[in-house]
Amino acid sequence: MQSILVKKSLRSSEKFRGLLNYPKWLLNKDKYESVFFYTFHKCASSLFSGYVLRNIEGLRNIDYASRLYQGREPKTIKFEKYGYIYGPIRLSADPSSIVYQQLVQPLLDKDLMKDKKIIFMIRDPRDILVSKYYSDGFSHGLSPSWENRQRQLNRREKVKNMTVDEYVLELAQNIKWGFDKMHELYQSCPKNKILKYEDMIYRWNLFAEDFTEVVSVKKKILTQIYNKSRPSKSDNKWSHLRSGIARDFERKLKKDTVRYLNEYLKPVLETFDYDV
Repeated sequence: MQSILVKKSLRSSEKFRGLLNYPKWLLNKDKYESVFFYTFHKCASSLFSGYVLRNIEGLRNIDYASRLYQGREPKTIKFEKYGYIYGPIRLSADPSSIVYQQLVQPLLDKDLMKDKKIIFMIRDPRDILVSKYYSDGFSHGLSPSWENRQRQLNRREKVKNMTVDEYVLELAQNIKWGFDKMHELYQSCPKNKILKYEDMIYRWNLFAEDFTEVVSVKKKILTQIYNKSRPSKSDNKWSHLRSGIARDFERKLKKDTVRYLNEYLKPVLETFDYDV
């Protein structure tokens, strides 16, 4: 009970601070060009959704994906030129989901995005696949939306009856497609920055420098991001933050599976500078 009260108190204080900052933001919103944050599931996207994007100086976060996922469908999905940071926009969203159809798919339009300011947050696709197996099958929280929850539960039952090797082989085409789409946007939209999950974990100073080239973040917020992003010391498949270490796929997958992924994903790995 005490823990619940503390969490409610923290949420209330954050909301109160947001209300206090609103007039200041409103007066200065036209000074900051809006930013779009593209990523994948299992690239610390929950951390960016729940904390990082909410604490960018001069920009208010609009997380349409969370609203749709929770069943709170907005009347309109619109994007302003100034004053906002939109995202996370997860390219790994289920193509049959409302999040993909109403948010992700429209934002794959290169003509629409060609003059936009974009951050791409990536991770080794082989690690994404492994981490997503444990998330889909065991640890991901369920949506309050009945329709979304049923889709998740059906997916969870299917994944639980698969091995991690079977899962990554089935999803390899999807992750390759997502990285290919990201690369198309990267080439078409010159105002962009690629951030790597691995840099956030192992080369923090480089990551922080790259991140703050695009957006303004207070030092105390950067410190909090660093603390919140440290890998778990345990390997618990029931935890949302299961491990977080780089090249975990080498420990979890059979050698034949790794060889297949290395060959199939070779163009993606080379494009985004990941070692085979």
